[in-house]
Amino acid sequence: MVFTRRHSLPFNEWPLSDQAMWQAVIAEGEILDGCGPGAGWAPTTKDNTRKAYGYWLYWLSVTEGLDGTVNPMDRITPERIAAYVKSLEGAVASSTIFTYTLDLLRLAKPVAPDQDWIWFTDIKNRLWARAKPAKDKSRRIRPSIELFELGLDLMNSAKGIKCRYNPHAAEQQFRDGLMIALLAARPLRLKNFAAIEIGLHLIKVDGVYWLRFDAEDVKNHKHIEVPVPEILTPLIEQYCAIHRLKLLGTSTSNCFWISRLGRQLSQSTIHYHIKNRTQKAFGVSLSPHLFRDCAATSVAIEDPHHVRIAMNILGHHSLATTQRYYDQSQMLAAQRTYQSALGNLR
Repeated sequence: MVFTRRHSLPFNEWPLSDQAMWQAVIAEGEILDGCGPGAGWAPTTKDNTRKAYGYWLYWLSVTEGLDGTVNPMDRITPERIAAYVKSLEGAVASSTIFTYTLDLLRLAKPVAPDQDWIWFTDIKNRLWARAKPAKDKSRRIRPSIELFELGLDLMNSAKGIKCRYNPHAAEQQFRDGLMIALLAARPLRLKNFAAIEIGLHLIKVDGVYWLRFDAEDVKNHKHIEVPVPEILTPLIEQYCAIHRLKLLGTSTSNCFWISRLGRQLSQSTIHYHIKNRTQKAFGVSLSPHLFRDCAATSVAIEDPHHVRIAMNILGHHSLATTQRYYDQSQMLAAQRTYQSALGNLR
């Protein structure tokens, strides 16, 4: 059986035993009561794990039905997991199958710590080994210096821009340019980038701006503390003193990125503006997350002897993560060789 659409069983349709199990996992409780094993998970991790378990329950409900009297963990067997993975093949990307399996295993281990999950871990590892990116990102990769220069160009050309339907067109362009330049230099994850607050995450020390995030605010729980390139210092101050104040209007906020309505820019809005600006500049749109690929690839191509610095730039715990997900340099090199060969044939 192959699924052509993704279905995650809504929480209120889970068997009561599964609902109780989930609530116990994420329970925060008081000091004397104790917390659930997933209480410290980031909100995104909780959401993804809940959805992944919902996918699993939906599959069970369709294939063999859900018996609310059965221990939720007893349903997870090697035979069922193998059939579940097979049903997903051809319907979703191999990397997505790995993610669903990883999230399901993340839940199973703390719920039943005494159970033997070695077989499940082996399946997860095999799925990881064969997982491939759903899309070829190499054609959209741009050198980070080009992204940085695009940001500078947008800021330098913002003055005097007029728009009949948008009185803050100049302020928006300057803000978008600063977003692109800062993201090119310090490719934070979008969640952290959108959450920047003046005085909390963006701090000026001895004339230099720093970006700081506590470990609990970062996806991989790795503390971030990096300086902002000094070339951006006067531009940040110009944005704060002029453009940001105009965007705020009568509103007050410590949020760094402000919309033309005087509110904090959401992650989706930042995503939209950056894709729109890069589409106009390069003919292809780059998402904020792709800036991380660009950074890793730029380091690998321009300074391969110091490729480990990409790991620090992206805030990864290991170089393997950087290379597996973000380094497109080998694919780009292969494409150049292929194009050169075609040129010689012609």
